[in-house]
Amino acid sequence: MATLVNVEKLAKAFNRDARRIQQLVKEGMPRQGRGQYDLGACMLWYIRYLQDLVEKKSANVGGGEFLGLNDQRVRGLRADAELKEMELALKRGQTAKLTDVRASLSDLVLMTKARLLAIPPRLAVEVMGEGSRVMIQAKIEQAIKDALNQLADDGSNYPPRK
Repeated sequence: MATLVNVEKLAKAFNRDARRIQQLVKEGMPRQGRGQYDLGACMLWYIRYLQDLVEKKSANVGGGEFLGLNDQRVRGLRADAELKEMELALKRGQTAKLTDVRASLSDLVLMTKARLLAIPPRLAVEVMGEGSRVMIQAKIEQAIKDALNQLADDGSNYPPRK
């Protein structure tokens, strides 16, 4: 036979107040009638309810709403430490800002374009009287190699923007 208790006795057994018991009823806790609760059935339901909360908390660690204050502090400390490590690596020259890399690459592409586009006008005079296709091709290849070598030399001494 079920042991029926009122809301005050159930609240005392759960170490909660009567208002919390009413909230738990809205969340699905069983009741026998108005103000009457089966103590055993309610205890089993409440145990499962708390187990579900613990499982949700452990599943949401690292990005959920159930993070405790200590967990949040640990995450904050880790984020601060990572930020300081990145700043130190930047000062040591072990890493670069993405904006600086993009600017350097953009400048390098523009310089490459300018050097390669400068080849035809300069080379046109040299190959104008040339009758051999092989010699024309060799002069074009040599001009391209020269331009690429100049770019490689310039690129190695190219300072990053500040």
